[in-house]
Amino acid sequence: MQSKITRMKKTIKHTIAASSLLLMLNVLQTNAQVVPTTSGVNLFCQGSDLDLGTPPANTEWIVRYSSTETTTPTTTLVLTDNSIPAADLETGYYYISTVGNAANPEICESDMATVPVYVFAPLTVDFDAEDYCIEDAGDQTFTADLTTTDAYTTYAYQWFTVSGGVETAIVGATSATYTPDPDINPNTTTTYRLKAGYSVGSLTYCSSAEDHEVTVLPKPSTPTITIGGSATGETL
Repeated sequence: MQSKITRMKKTIKHTIAASSLLLMLNVLQTNAQVVPTTSGVNLFCQGSDLDLGTPPANTEWIVRYSSTETTTPTTTLVLTDNSIPAADLETGYYYISTVGNAANPEICESDMATVPVYVFAPLTVDFDAEDYCIEDAGDQTFTADLTTTDAYTTYAYQWFTVSGGVETAIVGATSATYTPDPDINPNTTTTYRLKAGYSVGSLTYCSSAEDHEVTVLPKPSTPTITIGGSATGETL
């Protein structure tokens, strides 16, 4: 009898634990927020409209929004020419359906399609680079300086040289730092460009760029020095 009660207690414990786990997973799924790696996500740069295109014949779009995934979105958006204006486009889930237009009220509302959207904040690109003396050529490193309010911080980098308005990618220069060629001749001015953007998978989004001119300064010639104040020799 005691053994049966013990087994029942264990069964109840396991059932409660499993139920708690399922509840937790459901809560996490319900409150899931969109990130750039969310399955099926549509990525936008801040300042872009989301264009839905023309709805099927005799219908119009209905667009609802939620910042987290849900089955009951409550915020309905007002479209401008079948688009969500850039000023209204936010990261989150858009639930899109069709319904009969004013001339066709008998057409029922369709099921909702779920469209996850992530909007990247603007990315400002800069890098530290100054003119340097030829004897310091082997000690130079340019370092990227990125500024953004976005929570996503995985970036892609590419360094270039620019001449006559034409950029040439520097082979292998794809990190946040770049060491210039130490064999550049003195009195040479080079325009360097850094492009950086948000890296998702194998692609880069919403990139920006910055240029800096850097001159290799020559080593001055040996100075002519006239020594004054030295002792005067005498004959005893």
